[in-house]
Amino acid sequence: MNNAVLTLLIAPYIGAALAYLFGKAKKELAFWVAEIIGFILFIASVVLFLKYSNTPIDIDYTWIAFGDIKIPFGIYIDHLSIVMLLVATGLGFLDIHFAHDYMGEDPDTPRYYAKVLFFIGGMILLVITKDLIGAFIGWEFMGLASYLLISFWYFKNSAANAGMQAFLYTRFGDIFLLAAIALLYYYAGTVNLVELNEMANNGELNKTLALVVALFIFMGAIGKSGQFPLYPWLMNAMEGPTTVSALIHGATMVNSGIYIVARLFDFFSYTEALYVVANVAALSAFIGATSALVQKEIKKILAYSTMSHLSIAFVGLGVGSLAAGMLHLVNHAIFKALLFLSAGAVIYIAHHTKDAWKLGGLIKTAPFVALFMAMGSLSLAGVPPFSGFFSKEMVVAAAWEWGNGFTKTFVTIAALLSIAYITRLWILIFLGEPRNEELKGSVHKPSNLWIRLPLGILAFVTLFISIWQSDIVHYIVGKEVVEPHVAGLSAFMLTGMLIIFAIVVGLYLKGLKLLYKLVSHHFVQTIHHILFNGYYVEAMITWISKNIIVNSLAKALRWFDTYVIDYIVNKTVDATRLVYVGFRAGHSGKIGTYMGQFVLGVAIIVIAILIIVKGL
Repeated sequence: MNNAVLTLLIAPYIGAALAYLFGKAKKELAFWVAEIIGFILFIASVVLFLKYSNTPIDIDYTWIAFGDIKIPFGIYIDHLSIVMLLVATGLGFLDIHFAHDYMGEDPDTPRYYAKVLFFIGGMILLVITKDLIGAFIGWEFMGLASYLLISFWYFKNSAANAGMQAFLYTRFGDIFLLAAIALLYYYAGTVNLVELNEMANNGELNKTLALVVALFIFMGAIGKSGQFPLYPWLMNAMEGPTTVSALIHGATMVNSGIYIVARLFDFFSYTEALYVVANVAALSAFIGATSALVQKEIKKILAYSTMSHLSIAFVGLGVGSLAAGMLHLVNHAIFKALLFLSAGAVIYIAHHTKDAWKLGGLIKTAPFVALFMAMGSLSLAGVPPFSGFFSKEMVVAAAWEWGNGFTKTFVTIAALLSIAYITRLWILIFLGEPRNEELKGSVHKPSNLWIRLPLGILAFVTLFISIWQSDIVHYIVGKEVVEPHVAGLSAFMLTGMLIIFAIVVGLYLKGLKLLYKLVSHHFVQTIHHILFNGYYVEAMITWISKNIIVNSLAKALRWFDTYVIDYIVNKTVDATRLVYVGFRAGHSGKIGTYMGQFVLGVAIIVIAILIIVKGL
């Protein structure tokens, strides 16, 4: 096997064990093990990128063989895999590097770095596997690691509950993915991702079956990538360390749902399930963007923006543009990692203050962090020449050219609102005067090496990678791409963003009194509550789960236990008593009675034997 591939497969798990064991001996060693392993993984990905010819790395294994049953576990690496590997390992390494200071005072860093490496390993396994079996294992590895990392500060009830919620929400989606694997194995005879695309292109699959399987796979992707209605865990996951948020929202987990749909793009196109993908994603993008407008916590604003922008990438896939969807996924991973790490730097500087309304004026004490976060914000908003502009415009253009009215409307609104919530966040953090008395005194100074360096690298990449947007698209798709073109769309989008930007700046710099007056209105307050609570989807899911599923099931089981199980158990007493009475009646103490019973028994046995023999 290729040495780089072998390294990517086993190094994260060996590194996780070493980071924990060495860290227990000396805490600082945990970071250095993670740093070295993270760098090795990134270098291995770069080596694959540089040495890759246009022939995919295709390695077949049989994981389990039992009679006619064979469960495959192969490796398949092509352009799409390599791009995802570069994103996962590159951002993972920078995230580990940033954690040196951010997690430096935590006493449990050996446990933290072990889980982070395990998390990255799960994403790598998902990306390079050839079969849905291996993809599912990597998928579940990430699910386990996300639960462990979100609830890293398990002694806090909020963190423990958030970890459990993430685990349950994503497991719900995973049930559908597992069902899809079973259906494919039984009816199609294969779970090979490449073969499934080929069978779809050749029309060899039953369309009804393929549609059901595609929708089941998309349900799994909805859970992992925080789409409607399984997105509440994504917001509550902010209870974990900010470096974990950057890892989940930028480098690994939330990208996995989009990747699996992109990997099976031909299969999804064959089933016409992309229509569902586009409409669910457009709705999710709208919910995420509008909810981000009113949040107070820095990380929750970014979390809702993750939901919105992942949905925009899904819209690209849903309207039939693999190039647009994957390009936005790559760009989003970079600028979102930059924004989350910048948020981590802000929280670190501000003595772990997360409420944006309690901050302000930090541009004076952290000008470089303000600059780097501004660059990430501009990319998220879609302002040229930053990379987000090219991919977001490409998705919106694809939606307008190939999507329906619902998709066009909602994805356009979501794209335009990006500049509103990210501008609001940046102004609240960096401009004006500190609104918290504690911040008017001393603040933590961010380290040049551990804090500013990874932020600077990400800011540099999100700016200059725009030069190679067409090359990235061509590399991912592997052929010439017909880019959608809608006359006047760029002018419309830029004009709309400029107007929204002016309104936000005016409200938050000059018109706070007007803003407070608007918010005090009853109708506006109602809208605010709806948006702040994410359209109450979490509350609805909780109510349905508790009152309809759990309580109904519990009451049904209690009735069955009381009136069926208990009844049977209680009646065994009466049955035993009847048997006892019957047998006791035969014990008279008289020899004649016993002999008569004996003869009767023998006669019954003989008659039974004769009946059986005659029947044969």
